[in-house]
Amino acid sequence: MNATQISAYISKDTQGLIEAYTKKSGVKKSFLVEEALLHHLQALKEIPLDIMIPARITLSAQAMQQVMDLLANPPEPNAALLDLMANG
Repeated sequence: MNATQISAYISKDTQGLIEAYTKKSGVKKSFLVEEALLHHLQALKEIPLDIMIPARITLSAQAMQQVMDLLANPPEPNAALLDLMANG
């Protein structure tokens, strides 16, 4: 196998997830990282960018307050949502 080493900074949380997964599954970190990159790159190739959901979303303070307000006081469901939930 012809391989190239890469280096990247990741968060402690991500590192913890990697450590836990590799310990549980027995796969090597290099295999996990390469598979994850291949899956991500394939998704970028096949899925239109306008429907990709980013792994992280950054909100302004105002937008975060709107989200918090909606979670605390959710609006009543409209007819379309009620129909979707009843009939799939």
